[in-house]
Amino acid sequence: MVHAGRGIKSILVAMDFSPSAGAALKQAEWLSRQTGAQIVLANVIPDLSMSAYLGPYERELYQRELSKKAETTMRKVVADLNAKDLNIKFRTLIGEPFVEITHAVQTEGFDLVLAGTDGQGMWEKIFIGSTAKRLIRKCPSSVCIVKAGHVNPPKVVLVATDFSDVSLKAVQEGLWIAQQASAQFHLLHVIDSKDVPEDLVSRIPKGSSMRQEIDAEASRRLDVFVGTLAVDRTQIQVHMSWGTPWQEIRRISQHQSTDLIVIGTVGRSGIKGLLLGNTAEKVLDTCGCSILTVKPDGFVSPIEPASGPFQSSPESHGL
Repeated sequence: MVHAGRGIKSILVAMDFSPSAGAALKQAEWLSRQTGAQIVLANVIPDLSMSAYLGPYERELYQRELSKKAETTMRKVVADLNAKDLNIKFRTLIGEPFVEITHAVQTEGFDLVLAGTDGQGMWEKIFIGSTAKRLIRKCPSSVCIVKAGHVNPPKVVLVATDFSDVSLKAVQEGLWIAQQASAQFHLLHVIDSKDVPEDLVSRIPKGSSMRQEIDAEASRRLDVFVGTLAVDRTQIQVHMSWGTPWQEIRRISQHQSTDLIVIGTVGRSGIKGLLLGNTAEKVLDTCGCSILTVKPDGFVSPIEPASGPFQSSPESHGL
């Protein structure tokens, strides 16, 4: 999502036919109408080619049956959406979900992946939850994990910033979404005492409270940060707090009845592919709202690109 939402040209929706995947599709429908983006539904089925319990004929037969069932279900999902004005296609991929979705993004350059958080049963919920976290960590595009029931555009958007470049991207994305949805926009900066700059400590005047100095410095930086956004400040509700980032994000999001949290996945640590303190994953686990994670410029997925062209089941079609 290069140009704050408006740059979205293609959206991949990970479709496992769960309620949250249905909500993800509704969010994709809304975003497509705002941007004109193409939507591709992707259902990933297991690769049975190496199964030790099936012979070659049975493996091929079952693989085709799984593909056909997925195709039939996706065709019905699209028909029920009744969005004939949108460009919607669907594909059945074969393999491990987070790997195949990442390969699709690497090969075709999807700007945004939308996925749900829960499957149909207990084992599926564990599996899909793991897929969501792996996409957040490893997929090179922005990833939005949608909670079941979130079928409408957000009414309240919360973005967390640590003043890094990627958090600026997250703020710009969140602002664009809030403007398109006519939603409240909240900006949060959390002061983590473990992350206080050493030079600030050395500059604290004698007799002054360290916390007062840190508050003043953080407030100044937050004010400067907001000033770079080129937006009417009356459209932004600013929050600053002390504590552990994911806990404060959860607290503020609950207090504001947030529908969508937007956060960058790599902050000031600058380590490729590392979630700063696992903040995004902890927010995903503990908050009841959807979460949009934004990658920094130049992010490289630890998953090697597929060696061949983007592979899908022969039963996949576009509509």
